[in-house]
Amino acid sequence: MQQQAPGRARHRAPEDVQDPEAPQRRRWPTLLGAALAVGALAGMVAVAANLDLLGGGSERTGSPPPQPSAAPPAPAPGGMHDQERPDQVGALDPASRSDSEAAVRNGWQLVAGDEFDGAALDPARWAPYTGETTGGNGRHRAENISLRDGRLVLTSRGRESAGLHWKGGMQYGRWEIRAKTAPGTGYGDVALLWPVAEDWPEGGELNFMEIPKGDRAETHTIVHYGEDNSQVGKSIRGDFTQWHNYAVEWLPDRVVFYIDGQEVFRTTDPEHIPPRPMHLAMQQDIGPYGKDWIPPLDETSPDTLDFQVDWVRIYAP
Repeated sequence: MQQQAPGRARHRAPEDVQDPEAPQRRRWPTLLGAALAVGALAGMVAVAANLDLLGGGSERTGSPPPQPSAAPPAPAPGGMHDQERPDQVGALDPASRSDSEAAVRNGWQLVAGDEFDGAALDPARWAPYTGETTGGNGRHRAENISLRDGRLVLTSRGRESAGLHWKGGMQYGRWEIRAKTAPGTGYGDVALLWPVAEDWPEGGELNFMEIPKGDRAETHTIVHYGEDNSQVGKSIRGDFTQWHNYAVEWLPDRVVFYIDGQEVFRTTDPEHIPPRPMHLAMQQDIGPYGKDWIPPLDETSPDTLDFQVDWVRIYAP
């Protein structure tokens, strides 16, 4: 059975992405080798190895998640609004924030992850996509996924790109990746949480790294919610061709996004909180997609373009 990319949200027109601090109205219509134990608690290994991670309280994700389906029908995409003075992260030193010690100090328990130190992608943890890319302008191919020098590499070649998702879901937690992108018009890189039940948009979507433009000078954090795919989010300026840590914390009362340990966006509105378990997905999309969201390929587009991930870490509250 072919794996389709999660039906990533069709980003609406610029005015549809709201700053939660401003008055809002609804818009109508977008592992460390093996699974890790927490400290000396060897019992957590079984939790991560089974990839059926505990959710909030006593709730569990139940049976293995269904295979991703094609993108759900949605109105034509648009793009994020431009901030008059978007946050800057370029001044941070990524090398000084290359680990996740802050998450541990703040009480998060590491339950799963991948350092990508093996010879090939671990099929017990990851499911590659082989279907049409978001927007229908290309195809994801499993052959475009590789491990190189201890890193996961998703490679785009023309209208062929790559994507994959974590085989397992969890309700509430912290997801963090260390990643870098390469410049290139017509390719967008994204890391997100997607509903295990495939009930988008009602099941929500949390994009904690979305870089659509060729210069890689701006990333976006976006919360998609509600049956009409309403959105809140923020744009952050920086040099995203360099290594950065991207993280999202999802709890019953809040969603918080971080870059290099620095909080960049938070929402506590109950309507914005995803209602059910989600899983991690990372992928490349090909333009044109949306209203100037990902521009089309042009004569400056590289023959190949890599989206590199140094590690993935998943924490439980």
